[in-house]
Amino acid sequence: MKYKNKDGIELNYTNDNDIHQVLVKEVISEAIKIFEGYNRFDGRSAEYAIQRGVWFLKDNFDITE
Repeated sequence: MKYKNKDGIELNYTNDNDIHQVLVKEVISEAIKIFEGYNRFDGRSAEYAIQRGVWFLKDNFDITE
């Protein structure tokens, strides 16, 4: 389920020789670890992981909204 914008364009990050693509993949991988690394039996832990993951992505991609 790849995301496509309104023009039908999707991301293609398959070049592991491109330092930019590698860095973006690392940031996304770290975000996934944050989102998945919570205690599934604790609602507070899930809430904290979501909040921390959102902050992490906003900070790394300079998103202010």
